[in-house]
Amino acid sequence: MMRKICPRCGSHNVKWIIPQNWSQWICYDCDYTGPIIEGNQELADEIHESYMESQKEE
Repeated sequence: MMRKICPRCGSHNVKWIIPQNWSQWICYDCDYTGPIIEGNQELADEIHESYMESQKEE
């Protein structure tokens, strides 16, 4: 099943914030603002794993 995914952290906790601008979304898990992607749970898990590794490095 395809779902909306945050391209930074892989979360599904995203919301369309500006109806006049279809590309403006916000992720409530990592505070990302911008365009999002659609994908399945496998893609979301890969993005989330990569995001968590990048957070460890900081």
